[in-house]
Amino acid sequence: MIFSENQKRVLKVFLDQYENSKTYLGENKVTQNFAVLPGKVFDSYDSDYADMDLVRDFENQMKEMEDDGLIFVKRSRGMIEKLTANPEKWEDYYEILQRKDKRFLQMLQIELYEKYLDDGTLIARFCQNQIERLQTNKKAVYKMQDAEAILKLCSFILKNQEDILERELSVAVLGDSKRWEKTYRSRVCGLLRKYGDYDKLLLGISDIEDKEDKREMERILLAEHHVYSNPSYVYFKGNAEIFFDNGQEIQVNLHLPMAFSTETLKHLKFIRILDKCVMTIENLTSFNRIEKENTFMIFLSGYHNSAKQKLIRKIYDINSGLEWRHFGDIDPDGFYIIENLRRGTEIDFRPVYMGIDILKQYKAYAKPLTDHDIRKANALLDYEMYADIMRYMLDVGKKLEQEIVSWMG
Repeated sequence: MIFSENQKRVLKVFLDQYENSKTYLGENKVTQNFAVLPGKVFDSYDSDYADMDLVRDFENQMKEMEDDGLIFVKRSRGMIEKLTANPEKWEDYYEILQRKDKRFLQMLQIELYEKYLDDGTLIARFCQNQIERLQTNKKAVYKMQDAEAILKLCSFILKNQEDILERELSVAVLGDSKRWEKTYRSRVCGLLRKYGDYDKLLLGISDIEDKEDKREMERILLAEHHVYSNPSYVYFKGNAEIFFDNGQEIQVNLHLPMAFSTETLKHLKFIRILDKCVMTIENLTSFNRIEKENTFMIFLSGYHNSAKQKLIRKIYDINSGLEWRHFGDIDPDGFYIIENLRRGTEIDFRPVYMGIDILKQYKAYAKPLTDHDIRKANALLDYEMYADIMRYMLDVGKKLEQEIVSWMG
């Protein structure tokens, strides 16, 4: 017998009821019946505007299953009043729907998660949590196919030590260059965020319900594990001598800026700053535009990963007596970036061109604060950080991007 979609839908409803019942778990104290109203599986059945040919087809299909002993049908005045499952036919339901028993599927899922319990990474905690859910008859967070892909991706990322681009990661693990970004990027980053210890790294962007923060959070988390959407570079400008472990020496000056890949900087042996001050800069346009004597500049690219923090700390340890400054947007994120720098490097960075006077000077170019900005400004006030500038921004409802300051200043 070939079963129609209506017939399969009825059987699926009964199996779902059964697998989520105390009867299935062997905990029932009374006999349970599994029933459904016809309108729940064929929504036009009770409608005054239903196509009567379709209604009759549905009734005939239910009659066929009744005749085969698969279901019981209760009628009233010639209409179907209720459909009830036949508990003796559960195995037939599984066969008709080509569906595996829930316990069997749970066992397969548990076996998958058990493979990663000794992985040595944070995903072991996630896997243990999923096993406990399945053992108490709760659904795992992800379906089996997705879980397998996510675990493979997490394991690869957490053990990765070399720079890799996101599309390369997707091909390496999933065999498809676009599947990672389309299906798994946010899921994997969300799992890492939930089970990993990234609070210090992600200071100021913990509100991952915010779209802007979520994307930035993903970028930072992946960069922490050497995964980039594009090759990652650190830009330098100012007077310095850079020495590599192969003996190569490179001179950098204000009018000869240079960019080095993060892979290249792993071979950095020594960097001697010949200026009086080091200034980190949030955005690339401002880095390219600004020229300041006796200042060695480093482009951060907004929030930054621990690799850049370690590089900055290395410069600090080698070069004593320098002033350390940061130039960013006059918005709450700009000040969170300074705090991220301070905590990650343990260097007392001081903001420059980020005060109330600058916001007043360029007020014609200021932009309105968003809800996202207001939440973050109030959070900084709660922490008693940068109170004067935060209160002023909230009072006037404005913020300023640093590009106008570096251009006109």
